[in-house]
Amino acid sequence: MSRVDDLAERLWTARERAVPLAEDQDWLGVDHERALEIADQLYRRCAVPPDPRDVAAWKLGALDELTRHRLELPGPLVAPVLPGGLHTDVRQLPVRLAELVDPKLEAEIGVLLDDGRPRLVPCVEIADCRFAGWALPVGCAPADFGLQGSMVFGAAVEPVDLVQVTVRHEGVVVGQGSGAWTAATERVSLLPTPLGTGVYVATGSITAMIPAAAGTWEFDFGDAGTIVLDLV
Repeated sequence: MSRVDDLAERLWTARERAVPLAEDQDWLGVDHERALEIADQLYRRCAVPPDPRDVAAWKLGALDELTRHRLELPGPLVAPVLPGGLHTDVRQLPVRLAELVDPKLEAEIGVLLDDGRPRLVPCVEIADCRFAGWALPVGCAPADFGLQGSMVFGAAVEPVDLVQVTVRHEGVVVGQGSGAWTAATERVSLLPTPLGTGVYVATGSITAMIPAAAGTWEFDFGDAGTIVLDLV
């Protein structure tokens, strides 16, 4: 078994069993190219289509220089959403914490690309990290399934200039954020081309990353709609 095969298998097992990995010497020296090789192997096992035109949804991350420096990435994180973790047209969704390692929640501006006419979609990423305490080895964010747990999209609506969200846990406000629609749509240019139609894009967080405690979470995007997650 090659080193890439071995590391990919460890990440796959950690995700399947929802048990964190400890960083060890084997992860040292995993450069960006090798991290992408690991990611490619894992995405194939998750049934991600090899042709970008067949990918149903994408996620963008590490859009600022500070985050890229912290994660040791040469550019923004661009990853296909895992088919098993994609949820669309969601109003309310149950989420089993036992199936995740160390989940965190963040609201995003979602974009639905349908025949060249982008529409606004409320979006919540349930991010996850297979390394204990989110202690990612240098450069390994792409390898760790792009730090994905699940991606939750609401119903598509007409865009507004400024997208705002209020996050509540058990009825208590725990976060707020906002982002410009034009900035979100401009980020779509980071994706590989050509794309198919009816593609969803999570364009990056507009809130701080919040640890995912059990209970009811409301992501209130105002007139754009609300996504409710029931974490059990």
